[in-house]
Amino acid sequence: MKQKALPPHDNVAWKGYTIDEIRYQRALTMARMEIERERLFASAGNIYKGIEQQSSSGIMGRLLSGLNYVDYVMLAFKLGRSLFNIFGRFRRR
Repeated sequence: MKQKALPPHDNVAWKGYTIDEIRYQRALTMARMEIERERLFASAGNIYKGIEQQSSSGIMGRLLSGLNYVDYVMLAFKLGRSLFNIFGRFRRR
């Protein structure tokens, strides 16, 4: 069975990374971060477009389009409080 190679910093005889190796690893990490950032923005844009299309159709879309963020917060608070009360009643029994 083949053993996994240990990272260089786990080797006792390892002297450290050279400045060029550090720069290469940093550039590689920055490139990976940029690629993931672009993927995230693309998927978020697709989700937003899907929500936008769904919310504009039907009676619920018309009702929800007239609400602002404060209204959403209040609705979520009231819904959460009522759900908490319902589940609290079941726990007491």
